[in-house]
Amino acid sequence: MEEQVQENVQELVTENQNDTDNISDRESELLQEVMQKKERLQKAESKIAELEKVQEVERQKQLEENEEWKTLAEERAKKLSELTPVVDQYKAERTAEKEKLLSDFPEEDREDFKGLSLPQVRSIHGKIIKQQKNVPSVETSDSTGMQGYATLKEAVKDHVSGKIDKTTYEQIKEKFTSRLSR
Repeated sequence: MEEQVQENVQELVTENQNDTDNISDRESELLQEVMQKKERLQKAESKIAELEKVQEVERQKQLEENEEWKTLAEERAKKLSELTPVVDQYKAERTAEKEKLLSDFPEEDREDFKGLSLPQVRSIHGKIIKQQKNVPSVETSDSTGMQGYATLKEAVKDHVSGKIDKTTYEQIKEKFTSRLSR
């Protein structure tokens, strides 16, 4: 009896594996079919785009051959009038961005950097202005000598991470140690 149960279980497992293989094979076939159709669709779309370009070039050649300059000139003027506001807005935005970046520099440097391109001004701004903002100021008065650090451990972390230089760290350390010795 036990042998018969084992044989039945073995048959069910084998049948189940065959069904699973059939399902995964079918899914694989369907996926492959979908991918092939997608590829054909992409090829067809690119072919249509190419044909539309060729057709437009041919149409323009035909108009030129028929000396329909007026029609061509009107079409190009219309296209130009559509693109001009976009170009003007783009130029205005770039100019405004450049002026904003230049406004962060001292007056004498603005004149020197004014002739540079926007990418050059961005680069200089990133190297000079952003570095200046990351350097904490050091005052020697007792009230600000610790630079807002509650513990010397915080100052050590900032020194190790490069947020403060060695001189600044030494000044903060001196304030903490002099405070402890009082």
